[in-house]
Amino acid sequence: MKQFEGTLILTDLDGTLLDGQNRISPENQAAIRHYMENGGRFTVATGRSLKGMEHFFPALTVNAPAILYNGSAVYDFQTGEDLYEACVGQGGYDLARALMEALPALGVEVYAGHRPYVAQESRLTRRHFESVKMPWNPCPPEQIPQPWLYLVITGAPETLAQAEKLIRARFPGQFFTQYSSPTMLEILRQGASKGRSARFLIRRLGLDPEKVFPVGDGSNDVELLQCAPNSCAPENACPQILALARHILPDNNSHTIAALIRRLEKGALL
Repeated sequence: MKQFEGTLILTDLDGTLLDGQNRISPENQAAIRHYMENGGRFTVATGRSLKGMEHFFPALTVNAPAILYNGSAVYDFQTGEDLYEACVGQGGYDLARALMEALPALGVEVYAGHRPYVAQESRLTRRHFESVKMPWNPCPPEQIPQPWLYLVITGAPETLAQAEKLIRARFPGQFFTQYSSPTMLEILRQGASKGRSARFLIRRLGLDPEKVFPVGDGSNDVELLQCAPNSCAPENACPQILALARHILPDNNSHTIAALIRRLEKGALL
């Protein structure tokens, strides 16, 4: 039996695996290769889309299905198969139309069929697409094919607060919202989260949750860290995550995942 067989590292990207320049350090890359060569399963749980993930290949190598769109999908890069989706569907279309009519300054992004669309443009939406290196793809909402996976809206904090109020009033109990930043709000189907998708993945892989190591740094990682007992966080994580994590690792500029793998190699976390 190989040293890391039966274990899974499930890590967030931004602020965790990626350093402050959005790079995967050579130290992290080497440690991940070593971990996988010795039987470990490794993958990511990220808010990024499939297109947004492609930028990191070949520096990023996974050997287990990935959690994308903050838990709206589980995708197997090895087979090209969608294993799980929690779509906002037609309700997402109705919500997008309502938001666009009520808040014309709002940026509205739609993700459908692993393709990003811009239903309503804003300066912040352009900045987001540029930062994650996705192709700019404006399209009227009625022309975006179903099923819609999830939505991202961008705007000033006060505009997003108005959007949240509209969602609660007109679509009660239908959607789950969470902030990626003060100017970016993600809209998922009610019940969707990184944690729910992580539990699906753990069951599918037939793993013992005690041997799963979820790692994250932001408020959208709360459910992820709750999916297994050996939760981990880098030192740069937000206070909520630092309080929740069982194991604290070096910050994301100090090769967080390499440090986790070294501790696993020494048997310090099992």
